[in-house]
Amino acid sequence: MDSAQLDHYLGSFEGLTLEFKRSLHFIEHVGRTFCAFANTQGGLLIVGIEKKDGKTVVVGVDDPDVEDQHLVQTVSQLRPKPNFESHRVKKDGKNLIVISIHQVPVSEVCFFKKTIYRRIGAINSEVSEQDVVRFLQQRGTVSFEDNRSNAKLGDLNYSKIKLLLKSRGVKVNEHEPLVWRSILGSLGVANTAGEFFLKNSSVLFFAKDITKFYLNPEVRVVKFKGKTKTLESREYDQRFIDTLPELLSKVFTTVREKAGISGRIVEGKRVETQMVPDEVLREALTNAVGHRDYFDPNGILVELYADRLEIINPGSLMPGLTLKNFSEVRKARNPVVYRMLNDSEWGEGLNLGIKAMYRIMRQNNLPDPEFEDLGGMFKVTLYGALSDKKPRPYGQLTERQQKAVAYLQRRDFLTAPDFAKLADISHPTAIRDLNDLTAQGVLIKTGRYRSSKYALEKH
Repeated sequence: MDSAQLDHYLGSFEGLTLEFKRSLHFIEHVGRTFCAFANTQGGLLIVGIEKKDGKTVVVGVDDPDVEDQHLVQTVSQLRPKPNFESHRVKKDGKNLIVISIHQVPVSEVCFFKKTIYRRIGAINSEVSEQDVVRFLQQRGTVSFEDNRSNAKLGDLNYSKIKLLLKSRGVKVNEHEPLVWRSILGSLGVANTAGEFFLKNSSVLFFAKDITKFYLNPEVRVVKFKGKTKTLESREYDQRFIDTLPELLSKVFTTVREKAGISGRIVEGKRVETQMVPDEVLREALTNAVGHRDYFDPNGILVELYADRLEIINPGSLMPGLTLKNFSEVRKARNPVVYRMLNDSEWGEGLNLGIKAMYRIMRQNNLPDPEFEDLGGMFKVTLYGALSDKKPRPYGQLTERQQKAVAYLQRRDFLTAPDFAKLADISHPTAIRDLNDLTAQGVLIKTGRYRSSKYALEKH
């Protein structure tokens, strides 16, 4: 870690992925932090720091070798042991230890002394016995789509199965008997090893009547007059529930119709366009249906206003994903659902990508989409032409960003600290500029934390 990065972290507040410790001597406290980071998004533990009167004070560690021994003792009590790197650095002539703790795979859960901890803000929170199941569901360790369903073969609509097979390029001969068990097993929606049973994913796609099994594959579409939400301004309110491809088709058609046409003056002429480009709407709706948390009993909510469209679906970002990196790292809460939507007519939406949403909105002179993790719910806001928010012209780069692009035309990659020196700006400003270029599709980002690198996107 270079000095600019270290200064950036020392100037930050403790939070989801950052904690300061005076020493590693108190193994109980350090072990909880290790465990919590490993079960959440990973994080940085900087040792040799003390909080005095709300300020971060560099006190250093007296003997780094002794601290390393405490570190070994701590890690020995973690099961499984998370991957981590420990580095010694100097600050103001004092020794610090920077420990980068990696998140354990979603299929695993880290325990410290037989207890699970997770990170909530800057707190290491113990997961109680009654919360363990929900914690595993939220992490994706327990998968809704792979769970056993009560449905039987007779509860499925075989026409829907044939339609999906056809979309995958599988020729279905109507005159030959189909071995449905083998077909469903090959699709990953049924267990064929040992006892045969249907998984929840088979019901989500092929049920004759999905309401017989679940009520939450539902999308509620509400339209309000004007730009604010009131009971008096509500002019449309409809709930849709169906198997996923059919659900998306109904909702997309309805939202497109209810959003209507927006008019604006371009070079002295009135131009009429959809509130939100079809490609962006498809992406947003498909992601909401494909990535939502189906353990959550709530449905998806779509709210339409005169100037914007809001989509709220159950489920926070997956572990390891943040609002800063989720456009680069694709992780699916429901990989089978994701794949089958990709195989169906809605694959176009899933393949579009977050960066393309930014690009298409800017190309249409519309404000950037906004994404919010509300803690258990995820919200996407798409603004139309009547919004007061100013659009960012596509391809318009600041003078600083032009320097970054010019640099990368001569070099293979650029880091935030290097860019900060190049443009004579702070480290956080450098990160914002580079992330904005990434959102525009100009750059591609690889790595995390101090290993993050940016390169030109190849078109």
